Amino acid sequence: MVKYSVAMSIRMVCIVLGVFTQGIFMWIFFGLAIFLPYFAVVLANQQGAPKETTSKAIAPKITIKSDQFKFDD
Repeated sequence: MVKYSVAMSIRMVCIVLGVFTQGIFMWIFFGLAIFLPYFAVVLANQQGAPKETTSKAIAPKITIKSDQFKFDD
């Protein structure tokens, strides 16, 4: 949530700077203000390294032989 808030704060600064500048800088600031939300969402949804929360238990193996099956005809 902090990364997203920082990115949106930077976006607001870009919008203000875009209003008060001219020429190529205006286009750069407005371009950043337009595309920054996409990157902010991607960063906010970024997953860290997977945590190992699975148990270490091992399930027993069951072996069933074919002569143990009964077929009713």
